[in-house]
Amino acid sequence: MNRGKESRTVKSVAVTTEIIKHVRALQGATVSELAEQVALSPASVHAHLATLKRAGFVVQRGHTYDLGPQLLTLGEYVRNHSGLYQASKEQVDRLARETGECAHLTIEHDGQLFILYEEFGPDAVGVEYHDWKRQEPLDHLHCTATGKAILSRLPSEEVEAILDARGMPSHTEWTITDREALFDQLGDFREWGYAYADGELMSGIRAVGAAIGGADGEVEGAIAVTGPSSRLRGERFRESLPQRVLNAANVCEVNLQTATIK
Repeated sequence: MNRGKESRTVKSVAVTTEIIKHVRALQGATVSELAEQVALSPASVHAHLATLKRAGFVVQRGHTYDLGPQLLTLGEYVRNHSGLYQASKEQVDRLARETGECAHLTIEHDGQLFILYEEFGPDAVGVEYHDWKRQEPLDHLHCTATGKAILSRLPSEEVEAILDARGMPSHTEWTITDREALFDQLGDFREWGYAYADGELMSGIRAVGAAIGGADGEVEGAIAVTGPSSRLRGERFRESLPQRVLNAANVCEVNLQTATIK
């Protein structure tokens, strides 16, 4: 999470980035819809859109603007040039193959979770849901296994800063919304080396995640396995799966650290 001091910003660029975010959130939007969202005149919004269109960052279909193909290449660049992705892809694939479930690799930035890579095993459920999740960052870390695994490795003041900025909303009846209860749970996860999520983001879905540390000791991201509670239960959920995920995270850490050796 970027918790440093605010730096100078360019207002027009800030507006442009907001327009891009609103186009994504609205799944395509007209000039008037975007003008209402960013509180600018339609003429000003149109000028921003014309610039983005020329760059290939948006496309126009009739009166509607949507995100353009140039953004695909930027996303691929971010992922392919990530040392964490290079160090962890094989482990994500292996977890998906051996567990049959969905395995994913996430990173935290500015208190949000981003899925860096994901693979589906032969028994994975909710594929469309996972595909949809990748389209936007997750605003809250307190309700997922990877999010809690990352939080468990951060200093308390950084966790507090994230919770202050993002809050702890309830997604299901099992979501932890009490800060003290969350810190108690994070203490256990810190000791164990892995974290659980039990129907806290979506009812009937469980996950086990472990943080991945870099050579400097900083948390680089987290790896996890997600599946239906009907299959992730008993000894599998509490013992065998955590050990698999923990082993995978350890291999990712070794890969990261050895990659820095010249």
